[in-house]
Amino acid sequence: MNITVFNGSPWGKEGHTNIMAEEFLLEACQRGIKVSNIQLMEKNINVCIGCGVCFYKTPGKCMFDDDMAELISKFITSDIVVFTTPVYIDNVTSLMKIFIDRLTPVLEPHYVKDSLGQYRRKLRFRKSPKFIVISSCAMPEQSQFQVLSLFFKRMARTMHTEVVGEIYLPCSGILVLAREEMKFKPLVEKYKKLLRLAGEDIIKTGTISKEVTEKLKVPLIDADEYVEYANKLWDQLLPKHSLLKVPVNAFGKKLSKEKVLELMRVNTK
Repeated sequence: MNITVFNGSPWGKEGHTNIMAEEFLLEACQRGIKVSNIQLMEKNINVCIGCGVCFYKTPGKCMFDDDMAELISKFITSDIVVFTTPVYIDNVTSLMKIFIDRLTPVLEPHYVKDSLGQYRRKLRFRKSPKFIVISSCAMPEQSQFQVLSLFFKRMARTMHTEVVGEIYLPCSGILVLAREEMKFKPLVEKYKKLLRLAGEDIIKTGTISKEVTEKLKVPLIDADEYVEYANKLWDQLLPKHSLLKVPVNAFGKKLSKEKVLELMRVNTK
């Protein structure tokens, strides 16, 4: 088995979704299964411009010479691909969406019908990997993941595959707050054990069991309690600054991780 994680969080290894992914992958790593955890923020990925070159001029190859050729190779040679992304305005991050759009070369331009008689592009390669989705959200309800869940199911259909596991964590700030707030630590440790069980399920059966999936949906904390705690934190932060400095330069290009962290320190002083 070959498992590849594509993490679309701008926070990379420091983000909530990466904490979740690492626990999920723990059993696979301990068993010596080939695992890759790719941080998309560290890659050079141009936006798809819909030119069609990968369809008709250089079939299967994008016109951009960036890191996507390597990432597509990882995608098509994986048995399971794990998409990890926080929820930004009800959907995947822009970084994740750019990556997904650039997966277009795995498809051919010709149309074929699916099992329901609806059209989709033909798959260029012999098979697609199975999909798993791991996502976190600072909001307190599971309903915050509705759009994202449907998006990946539709994407799986487009890519001639299926989603074999979905893990969605609301109130995700608890994962980091538990480092300082003792009352949150038992909740987080219990949740991490469930993530490891989900990883075991994938290794044993190729899917996350319904039982483990339902347990993962149980809220870590009461929504009202979480909101009250979170609002108090915001009340402590908000008076310290009147305007956040946006971590993007004048030309809209991504700044270095060091510069982003520097701006964050300024924003919270």
